[in-house]
Amino acid sequence: MIGSPVGNAQRPQQRSHEVARYPAPQGGMDIRQAIGSEDLNTCVYTYNMLPFEYGLRIREGYQEWQVGLDNGAGLGVHTLIPYDSAQDNGVGDKLFAVTNEGIWDVEVYGATPILLLTFADQTSEAGYGTYAHYVDDAGRDVLFYADSLNGLFEYTPATDTWAVSSGITGPVIADIKFIVSHKQRLWMVEENSTKAWYLGIGSSSGQATEFFFGSKFKHGGTLEGLFSWTVDGGAGVDDLLVAVSHAGDVLVYQGSDPAVADWGQRGTYFIGEIPNSPRFGTESGGELFLLSVYGLVSMADLLLGVDTSILRSDVDGSTMAYKIAGLIRQEMRAKVGLAGWDVTVIPSEGGILVSSPTVGSAAPVQYYYNIGVQAWGLWRGVPMTCFDEYQGSVVFGTADGRVCRMDVPVDDKRITPVEPEFNGEAINFSILTSFTSFGQPAVFKRAKLIRPDFIAQKAPLHSSVVRFDFDTSEGLDFQFSTPDRFGVGIWDADKWDFAVWGSDSGTTFPSIGGSWGTGRYMAIATKGSARTTTRLIGWDLIYDVGGPMA
Repeated sequence: MIGSPVGNAQRPQQRSHEVARYPAPQGGMDIRQAIGSEDLNTCVYTYNMLPFEYGLRIREGYQEWQVGLDNGAGLGVHTLIPYDSAQDNGVGDKLFAVTNEGIWDVEVYGATPILLLTFADQTSEAGYGTYAHYVDDAGRDVLFYADSLNGLFEYTPATDTWAVSSGITGPVIADIKFIVSHKQRLWMVEENSTKAWYLGIGSSSGQATEFFFGSKFKHGGTLEGLFSWTVDGGAGVDDLLVAVSHAGDVLVYQGSDPAVADWGQRGTYFIGEIPNSPRFGTESGGELFLLSVYGLVSMADLLLGVDTSILRSDVDGSTMAYKIAGLIRQEMRAKVGLAGWDVTVIPSEGGILVSSPTVGSAAPVQYYYNIGVQAWGLWRGVPMTCFDEYQGSVVFGTADGRVCRMDVPVDDKRITPVEPEFNGEAINFSILTSFTSFGQPAVFKRAKLIRPDFIAQKAPLHSSVVRFDFDTSEGLDFQFSTPDRFGVGIWDADKWDFAVWGSDSGTTFPSIGGSWGTGRYMAIATKGSARTTTRLIGWDLIYDVGGPMA
């Protein structure tokens, strides 16, 4: 019967709410953009959930590699030195850690660190240095290390020993603070001066020759570092030598021999004061990046004439440095004189990592750039004082005398845990998407439900909430029960078909939760933790729309 209660009940009801999709912001952080730009491919911030292929992925966790690198000073690890031997299958490879006390052998997992060389000067600034691996024309395989307080040392693989470098004449060996290989020559920087020394092509010893930079440094300051930069300057690929002063003058040289006519200066630039670190530059994909008070500066941008002091949002630049340079610049202003700055390519993570000093009880923060997707994110909670790449993983030193390796899905996994079944802490993550009006600016919206999509071996613990009208607060903390030993199956203890066993595959975990509040522009803040490799794909949002006044 028309108009009957049964007929009305069967009639489809008009939807009274709106639905929207937030994709995972694979473009990462880009602080050049206005917070109201409504670019859903970027985010306001993302901690430990990083831009990666197919979306966002939680960073690798870390485990202790060796502990107890301390003979009483307790000043932590300042430099890591990987050595890749000329033998196959990793035979002869070594990993060394440098503290203010000397150079330690930390090659074997879980072993007791061995102090191979003791420094004469063990004050707090000792142990911050650079290294260069060099094979000379005579086939001599040697690893050099230099720091500003103790000078130049070399490692001899045949005897597995470190010693003061003895085969180089000219400079005072104790005054060498920086070493680099450029066009088959070793170049060395002298402490408290504006000059460098270089050896002959293919030589790891012998008479070194002086080269003065001081008169060319317009803003003064000592010579802080030399970098070899591979670039195509229009006449084919060539290696350029880049010299940087403490005040921030950057000089570019081209040529094969400083003593002949083909050698010459090709440019002079300025990037501002250099941080208190010898490791303030790194090369990646034909670009050289330098840390300074202006942030992370690209040499490619300098060659194009981009003013790195401006870093305007409407200047795209030729490189990735602009997206995050302003944020690093803010950090640099407060910490430029502190030790602990570092920038290095990390192939195992497909990116570049910038670390900054940690002050007091603040959480350690590092800046990570994924080269593949060209996007930035932040690491948080990794207590690194220095880092490098070794045998396919990031390794880092800590302030409490440990060397750790990032190749596990949890943080702080101990060599000798108190409770083996609970070894390691879940990795915490936090992200805030960009704000958007979903095409309806100025009118108010009311959030109802949020459904994030994760892919993982085990569902992460998480909570999501809508932030309105440019509130950049992090998501809510949460307390969830964690049954079944965090869901990890324990052999001979858990039941087959009930426990979750580790695997390389992942399961999709969509989960829906309520939200609240009203506002004109919405963003999603998600906070959580995970103990397995976890990817975030995006969020579904259900909301309704009101009027322009509320």
